[in-house]
Amino acid sequence: MIQSVLPHVRQQIQSWFTKAQKVTEPDEDLIGLPDTLLAELSQRLETLSSPLTYQTTIQEAIATRVATWQKNLEAANHVVILAHPVEAIAKILEDSFAHWENPPALEIVTPFPALHRPRNPLTLSQRIQKALQPYPHIHLNPSQEADHSLDVDALEERQTLIVIPCLEQCFLRSIGGWESVELLRDLMIQNPHCFWAIGCNHWAWDFLDFVCQVSAYFSEIQTLPKLDATLLEEWLNPITQTLVVPKFLSGEETEPTKTYWEALASQSSGVSQIATYLWLQSLRIKPDAVADDRVPSFNDPEMVLYETKPSLPSLPTLEPSDRYLLHSVLIHGSITRRHLALSLGESESQIQARVQWLLRADLLEAKQGGLSLQPSHYQKVVRELSNNNFFVGKV
Repeated sequence: MIQSVLPHVRQQIQSWFTKAQKVTEPDEDLIGLPDTLLAELSQRLETLSSPLTYQTTIQEAIATRVATWQKNLEAANHVVILAHPVEAIAKILEDSFAHWENPPALEIVTPFPALHRPRNPLTLSQRIQKALQPYPHIHLNPSQEADHSLDVDALEERQTLIVIPCLEQCFLRSIGGWESVELLRDLMIQNPHCFWAIGCNHWAWDFLDFVCQVSAYFSEIQTLPKLDATLLEEWLNPITQTLVVPKFLSGEETEPTKTYWEALASQSSGVSQIATYLWLQSLRIKPDAVADDRVPSFNDPEMVLYETKPSLPSLPTLEPSDRYLLHSVLIHGSITRRHLALSLGESESQIQARVQWLLRADLLEAKQGGLSLQPSHYQKVVRELSNNNFFVGKV
């Protein structure tokens, strides 16, 4: 279930990094990081847990609602955690439970932690039912009424928390492609003795609300908070405190650290994945670090990284078909080429050329067999789609 923070370490990061330098003020005293340092730094980033404020927000949202649910028969038995499509919502949920020191007295069940859309998305309903079969206390017949659900004594049975890490992997935007979500919706309604924690991205939730009115059934929504300058600095501090020296390209030395993190929070809109990419892009080293055929390494005591002003990369000119493609990718979070073609009503061969172009332009990244948006382009892609009359929902 754990998703990599920066899965494409070498070619895609370096390619995007090189292009991103064009929108950053030049600094003749510093150069970009070589591949070896990017790879090593990316490995360190992958060891970071999700931002603490994300985890505490989720923990508090679940604990508060579970406490009410265990005391009130009519209380909602769910909470939906919404995040931006570029956030690793499944990993954030996993970290939240792993680091929860005082979780509710519940049996925490994750029936399909690594669920991905099968080749035939119409089999999703069967896969979901099969994943739930080992848990006899979950009623799998949506039409079956739980006779004890309105019995006050049933409150004592409310001891199960079911986690659905990534709801967008449970459907495909195609004919009949969201029947599995309707099945889950009915299962949650017919199992009030179980509490359901659901991770989902905003775009997927808005789409599902349009096609099957999920918000009419699930009113308990928790959105991940924005990360301000202090929170971003605290999150990345385990890496930055020993390696980085702030250096704004203007040469100003007045509170450079504070100024840098405020700029990073502003440019990233407080979204952790975007901030991580922009932070990598902003790093520089002195030319001496790679002079005389030296192999740069963080083991070198003289190796120092410099944080220069973070800046969003430019968005290349898009064709109309690119917008439809990117819109579908954002709804699904991560999607294979086959499923992307199905969602667009086209063949794989018809979309392949544009997919390759978007990959080379670093708007898309390929990881674990799926395509997803490169996070640093998120705000500008949203603006592009909105300006061309695409529904972008809550961003």
